Parts: sequence; structure tokens; C-alpha cells
Amino acid sequence: MRNILLLSLSALWLVSGCGGPSKKGKKDDFVLPPQLVKAMTVQTETYVPLIHAMGQALPLREVTLSVEQPGKLQFLPAEVGETVFERRPLARVRSLGLWSRKNQAAAQVQEIQNSLTQAESDYKKVKELYDRGAVTNRDLETADLLFKTRKTQLTAANAGMSQLDETLYGTGLYAPFTGEISAKFQEVGNYVNMGTPLYRIVDLTTIRMIVGISELDIKFISQNDTVWITPLAYPDRGIRGTIHSISPAQDPQLGAFPVEIRFPNVLKVPLPDMKNMENGHAPVQRKWWILSGMTLRAKISKKPVTGLFVPAEALVERLGKMWVFSVPATANHETAGPAEMKEVTLGRTYEGWYEVTSGLSPGTRVVIAGNTKLRDKASVRVQMIETGINKELVDAQTAASPDQASVPTQDATPATGTPPATGTPPAKERKP
Repeated sequence: MRNILLLSLSALWLVSGCGGPSKKGKKDDFVLPPQLVKAMTVQTETYVPLIHAMGQALPLREVTLSVEQPGKLQFLPAEVGETVFERRPLARVRSLGLWSRKNQAAAQVQEIQNSLTQAESDYKKVKELYDRGAVTNRDLETADLLFKTRKTQLTAANAGMSQLDETLYGTGLYAPFTGEISAKFQEVGNYVNMGTPLYRIVDLTTIRMIVGISELDIKFISQNDTVWITPLAYPDRGIRGTIHSISPAQDPQLGAFPVEIRFPNVLKVPLPDMKNMENGHAPVQRKWWILSGMTLRAKISKKPVTGLFVPAEALVERLGKMWVFSVPATANHETAGPAEMKEVTLGRTYEGWYEVTSGLSPGTRVVIAGNTKLRDKASVRVQMIETGINKELVDAQTAASPDQASVPTQDATPATGTPPATGTPPAKERKP
């Protein structure tokens, strides 16, 4: 009996302990807050599109030098990297008796000159006697023939002298312009033939750059337009150049129209006195910032475009159409508002930004992040982002380019020091 009573009390205790909690202590169900999206305010902006191109730095002039006469090299003083001045002797081959032949020819010319002087004097005397009737016509003709013969002989002797001078000049090599030796192909003692390359010389005072411009962009550029160039070796530096020429024919290999750009080069170290160095024997080496073969990036301004622009992230494609989500001005990080779908018509694209030709008005707040699975009229909270096509593209291009005033123009003389910083590319002035 006692055991039965204990079992009954245990059962009652278990039932009371396992009972659910009272309604008084029950908590409300958890509700998720509205989705947080990022949005921007669409405003009318004027954007200057850029044509981006890449090419290599080319010297203004580049020639391969050789002698015009065969022979053994006796003189070859310049080395790679050395600056040589115009008309400086660079090489000479053995003349093989040419100077002796020239001396003999010079003596022959002098002898004929003396004979011509005597023949002319004799002719004048005979002519005077003939006028007085003292000599016959035959005597006058003989003196005249001798005089003309001496003149012809002198002309032939002078022609032989000129030919020898040209031959002797062909045994030497002279710098056609002031520049740097970029390659040396021979050494003293080697036998060379006519046309054998000896040196390659380059003129780096002005740099050329040839880029390919597509047929879609060629209509936007013209000669003398400003171009902004950034060397790959100096990504935060650059120089302003100009378009020198535009080819009227497309290059089949490039699949584009070749456009030549030029800009002045800059010396790293100033030269104290070029003339003193030229007259001296010590080699001169000019240090240029831009060297032949360096990779260059070019930016060419196109016609400015004014309109409404949205990033590609703001666009949603549904049912074959393009849409954006707009949010009300009252929505913010704390207060939710409905996201409304708006169909838009797109124009041209500019590096990830689209021109909106219809469907939006200035001041509309457009969702740019968090719209992938968003539905029409969905309640969202909004975090505003200050952005725009000029802020994202133009500001990013000029963030490391604070100094526009130090950029030399095309007609500036090469300066010294650090290469100038790249300024903000200006809007291109359209011709009326």
C-alpha cells in the first residue's frame, strides 16, 4: 500500500514538471528586418569619353650607318649608349693608296691649269696679230683649238678629282645628326664591304608612338589633338603629347588606322655645356627618361556626352527588358520604403557605365547593390552612396596626377629633372 502511494505521488510530480510553459511567459515570433540595399542619386553629368591605346616609344629618327667603300676598319671610336654630335667622325676604312692617287690628280690639274693659262695668253696674242693682218687665219684657228683643248682637259681633270674626293669620303663615316649609339656591329680590324652595318644611331629628343585606332573612334580625333601618355615604367607620371598624323588607310595587320603621336623627351641629368663636351675627347652620355622600346599608354579625349548614367550593377534584365529599382527619398538606413521597378532604355556604354536615354529623371535614387533577387514593391532599407560616372572614371584616372602645370607642351624644349606629372585630361574643344 505504501509503495502504491509513492508511485502515485511520483506520477503527479512528473506530469506537473513536464507541462508546457504558461501562456503568460510565451515570447513573440522573430521578424526579419527589411533588406538593406545600396543606392545612388542619378544626376545629369557631362562626361568626356577617352580612347585608350597602347604602343611602344620610338625615336624621332633611327638610322643604320655604314661606309660606302670596302676595306679594313681602322677607326671605330664610339660605344653603345654614347652621345655623338652631328658631323662627328665615327669610322674609317683603309684607303688603299687613294691619297696618293689624289695627290697625283691634284698635280695633273695644276699642270693643265698652267698650260691653259699659257694657251689663253697665246690665243690673245695671235688674235691681236690677226686683227692687224700679221698672221693668217690658220694660225688663229690653231691657237684657238689649243686653248679649247686645254679647257676640256682641265674639266676632265677636275671631274677625276671630284670622283677621288667622293671615293675618299666614302671610306669614312660621319654622324648625320646628334643622337645616341643604340648598337655597334663591328670592331677595329674587321674587313667590311660597302653597306655593312657599323652603328645604329637614334634621336631621342622627341618620342614617337604609333597606335591603332578603330574605325568607330577614328572620327572623333584630328591632327594636333591633345594626347595624355603614361609610361608603364612610371605609372604615376606622364607627358602631354599631340597627334602628329592620321593614316588614311587601315592597316590589315592592326585591323585599325595607324595614328602617330609625338611628345618631347626629358633629360634625367642636365648637361653643363654641350659645346665643351663636343670639342673634348671624353665620351658624353645623355640620360633620357623615355627610352626607345618602352611601353606607353595613351588617352585621347572624345566628344563630351551629357546625360544620365548608371553603373552596370544597377541594371536588371527581366522578360527581355532592362529595369532598375528606384527607392523613395524617405527610405534610409532605419526607415524602409518600397523599391519600384522602372523600365529604362539604354544608349552607349562607357567602361561599365550606361547612358540612360529614357525611363529615369534627374534626382531619382537607383539601387546599385542588392537588387539581384529584389521584387517590385519590396520593402527595403537604403544606404546612399555618393558616386557617378565622373567620380568613378575621371577621378580614378587622375588620383595620382596632382600637378598639371608641370606638363610640357609639344613645342617645349626638353627639360631636366623628374618626368612631369600627368594633369587631368581636358575636354576636347570641338571645331565649329
